[in-house]
Amino acid sequence: MKPAITTTILLSLCIFVGMYSCDVFLNKPMKPALVPMTAAALASHEWSDDLDLDGLEPAVLQSISYYRSLPDSKRFRYGGITYTPQEMAASLGLFLRTIRDYDGEDLTARLRERFLFFESRNAEGEAFFTGYYEPILEGSLEATDEFPEPVYAVPDDLIEVDLSLFSDRWSNEKIIGRLEGNRLVPYDSREEIMYDDSLRDRARPIAYVNDIELFFLQIQGSGLVRFPDGSVKRVNYAGKNGRPYTSIGSVLKDSVPMDHISLQSIKQYLYANPGKVKDILSLNQSYVFFREAEEGPFGSMGRLLTPGRSIAMDLSVIPEGTLAFIRTELPVFENDPIIRWEPVSRFVVVQDRGSAIVDHGRVDIFFGHGRMAELLAGHMKQRGRVFMLVAKKEYLKSDTFRNY
Repeated sequence: MKPAITTTILLSLCIFVGMYSCDVFLNKPMKPALVPMTAAALASHEWSDDLDLDGLEPAVLQSISYYRSLPDSKRFRYGGITYTPQEMAASLGLFLRTIRDYDGEDLTARLRERFLFFESRNAEGEAFFTGYYEPILEGSLEATDEFPEPVYAVPDDLIEVDLSLFSDRWSNEKIIGRLEGNRLVPYDSREEIMYDDSLRDRARPIAYVNDIELFFLQIQGSGLVRFPDGSVKRVNYAGKNGRPYTSIGSVLKDSVPMDHISLQSIKQYLYANPGKVKDILSLNQSYVFFREAEEGPFGSMGRLLTPGRSIAMDLSVIPEGTLAFIRTELPVFENDPIIRWEPVSRFVVVQDRGSAIVDHGRVDIFFGHGRMAELLAGHMKQRGRVFMLVAKKEYLKSDTFRNY
């Protein structure tokens, strides 16, 4: 068949089945988007939970608590549909009632009846999954040769500007900087903070740790610092410098084979090449600040995260606190090596954000803390699917659900 004829046939087929299929047939990248699922697409999916719903209700209740704390003026959008915080809380209440009252095929049928489903798709028409965890670092309350790098609290001179206050065009957008005279300028970069000591006398150190471990603590967003006397201090994400995030894994592809790259292999490389650490870490100009906490870790909503149930997504395109359903694979280990990958499908809740978690179809799963959580998070880089669920408006009119 001639190429021109082939293209004509494919374009005709595209017109018949829709533009999404057109991009697939012609192997063209698509625009990342939140796509409503049709009745036919819903019928091809089962919504079974590989954890038998264990740990799901506490995670959902954290989102309900968050929605109830918001002002009535706040709005959450799924495509062209808008929900108030009260409706979002009621939607999750309806979900909890549904999973308590039904199971198996009946549960699937009730979910399809009561909820709208959307798929968050990246440019490949699917999703990409990574993982994060809560690390435990060795550290000190004072700077030492072993622990020279401060874990900073948010500096007093850091200014965060909500651009949505100036125009609807910049909804969910913000910039971060500091005043230089009467001008707002970009905040200090990682290189300036870590290697030029630019925040000396401008920010309060919470603790002191190793520079490599600080870097990975900032990627994870929270952790525990253990001191020589055995005491432990928990630190949670409090803010960042607003500089762009760059994955150092991508710049180490010539040094660490891509099929072996993981958190663990990157750490091994950095510790084995101390002379390169400054140049490599400085490539990522994003820098995270912390706060002390009695409990945690907390996500961006200020609510506790639930291992295996809380995920991070781009909150500029996905409503914070929303109910989701994921399909991907998780590694299975024998000692430390991966022996196989197993499919997983479960309900989760969008309760966090991350510097590297950008646009639709990008998901970071929170795995908790401990050695297994570190292994899971360190090796997780899998493809999959992610779906968002929100109740149909007609099911939110009942006072029973509104007052859940």
